[in-house]
Amino acid sequence: MAASEPFEGALKLAARRAYEKGRLNGALRRGAAAAILAMPGFLLCNETPWAAVCLAGFALAVAAGRMRGEDWEEGSRAGAMAGIAPCLLPAAVRLFDPDLCATIFAHGPWLCGAGGVAAGVILGLRRRAASDRPFWLGAFAALGFAAAIGCIPSGAAGFAGLALGVLAGGAPVLASRKAAA
Repeated sequence: MAASEPFEGALKLAARRAYEKGRLNGALRRGAAAAILAMPGFLLCNETPWAAVCLAGFALAVAAGRMRGEDWEEGSRAGAMAGIAPCLLPAAVRLFDPDLCATIFAHGPWLCGAGGVAAGVILGLRRRAASDRPFWLGAFAALGFAAAIGCIPSGAAGFAGLALGVLAGGAPVLASRKAAA
């Protein structure tokens, strides 16, 4: 029996390393996919250093959620899905109006608010129990970084519009789900 214990320990260590390597590989792939998905929001309108930091932060939040797993992963996935709307909305509108980058400063709070409403609905539909702290931390990290890419040009007013939009979009969904429960 004693001779097999070192073998079992080495086998467990090898299995653990293979598992961790697989998680890291999956996390890097998911983070890269998130960055590629958010890239149009960065390239079309917002090639600033702060937007680059937010793009990297978004990729890292998604990758870290995947690496950590469980509620963190679910939260970062929900936040990424919710944050991609405010991230890509200015880029989508710019396809119809090439001068949008200049007008975002004037109308950005409305665009960010509209993206925030969509984000709030998505988070409301994917919500977890209020005590599920890892889920909400992962969700808001991914949402915040992704949405910031699209809302940076409009400044503080854009972020205020985003926050109000998330509340306006999420509150009715959460209330209706709670009433149905």
